[in-house]
Amino acid sequence: MRRTIRPAGAAVRHDDGMIGVSDEDAAAAALRSAGAKFGFVHGSRAEGGSRPDSDLDVAAWWGEDAPAAFDVELPAKVDLVVLDAVPLWLAGRISLTGRLLFDDDPPARVAWQADTRRVWLDERPYLLARQREWRRAVAARGG
Repeated sequence: MRRTIRPAGAAVRHDDGMIGVSDEDAAAAALRSAGAKFGFVHGSRAEGGSRPDSDLDVAAWWGEDAPAAFDVELPAKVDLVVLDAVPLWLAGRISLTGRLLFDDDPPARVAWQADTRRVWLDERPYLLARQREWRRAVAARGG
């Protein structure tokens, strides 16, 4: 089942560089043609606080034979994260706060999102503790 999820009341691209529904549709179409199974909008456009001239951050999952982000042709001002090959901290953040862009394989998306959230929420306290220790060590050395 192919469906595109659209935000209610999203703006349409204007001559001033504003990104809106038409750009999300174009990004979803490009990701689908490259073989992606599902995608999210993430960053400021998903979490709020974006400016009209902000770029569109998207993340997509292939499941196999994922391309490098720079090999996928996307509209201007669209940045891609390939979920098949990102660090846990980024995948976890996108799985929690990303807004669904399209979903052509709901069972795969649900499995990826549930597993990623579970692992990220389990590991996050340990990673944050290690990060605090590293900052203290750097500060103690005068760096």
